[in-house]
Amino acid sequence: MHPQNVLIVQLSSLADVVHALPAAQAIRAALPGARLGWVVESGPAGIVRRQPWIDETIEWDRHRWGGFRSFTRRLKRTAWDVAIDFQGLFRSGLATRLSGAPRRIGFVPSLEMAHWFYNDCLPLESLNRHAVERNLELATKLGASLPGLPLDRPYLRQSPPASNRQDPRLFPLRPSEDDLAAVAAWGRTRDFQPMRDQLVVLNPYASRPANRWPVNHFIQLAGRLLRRPDVRVALSGGVSARETCDRIAAPFGDALWRADGRFSPMSMAGLFSQASVVVAGDSGPMHLAAAVGAPLVALFGATSALRTGPYASDAIVLDRELACSPCLAKRCPLKYDPPLCMEQISVDRVLAAVVSRLAQPRQIGPVRKSA
Repeated sequence: MHPQNVLIVQLSSLADVVHALPAAQAIRAALPGARLGWVVESGPAGIVRRQPWIDETIEWDRHRWGGFRSFTRRLKRTAWDVAIDFQGLFRSGLATRLSGAPRRIGFVPSLEMAHWFYNDCLPLESLNRHAVERNLELATKLGASLPGLPLDRPYLRQSPPASNRQDPRLFPLRPSEDDLAAVAAWGRTRDFQPMRDQLVVLNPYASRPANRWPVNHFIQLAGRLLRRPDVRVALSGGVSARETCDRIAAPFGDALWRADGRFSPMSMAGLFSQASVVVAGDSGPMHLAAAVGAPLVALFGATSALRTGPYASDAIVLDRELACSPCLAKRCPLKYDPPLCMEQISVDRVLAAVVSRLAQPRQIGPVRKSA
């Protein structure tokens, strides 16, 4: 008998929620008659609410007084048959248990002993696969499948990106008309014309300090790009990126456009869909850009592109392989600030990659096609 009420647990971060979307949509396809809920924290909750195939979004505001009590009350309103935990942390495992679902699915082993809360465990044989692929493997417990995976990612073998952008339609992320209207209004104040101008979006901030390319490198890159007459350069990111963006923008005044802190995640995705190139380190916005099909130059050092690289066949990934990388640390264990693995990705290499993308024919707007 198919479960009638299925609860997806993927609380955070933005990148992790994006990476869970293909598996979640595959569950929906496998169980078209089920009620599908999703437990998510406040930050990326807007992404989940936008999915019309999700019947209920249960938000956990961990930073609000009384947020846990209201969360648990709402969680228990539905008699969940099964809960599936894509995150594998203590709090996500706890959410599966609090749901009251008699069947609780997750990987074993897990971080923070989350598997203590599961009663239907799938052995996690290796972390050396992309998060999208691991999530889909877990979803097979519910009969889900997704043709076309694993996706070929030429950057893993240091090959040029795919010449045509025909990735399967993996990510159900389409900026709405309101999102695109907000981006258009922002662009009009700057006389941005998508069919005339080449827009390069720089996303300099990452929540993990070890994933940040140095501010001075971004300043040099922006300056060299702004010398090109048909190129416009903008900074993106959430509110937390503001200080970093202030430092990068200081030498340029109004010539360097500011989009940081101005858009919701889905409106930011709309901005990326209008870009000729997005440059970013391993961060939520980078994965958002990959998910909407933006041309991407991704900068990797401490993290593993195999595990969390952009899930796209046409991305360019630049790294600097050192004996200590990828260390997977939040901050450089060797106390380099900025991390040596990021600092040694030269401005010349990044500029060359951006210029190579600018030379390719553009397709403005989300471009992923169905398989």
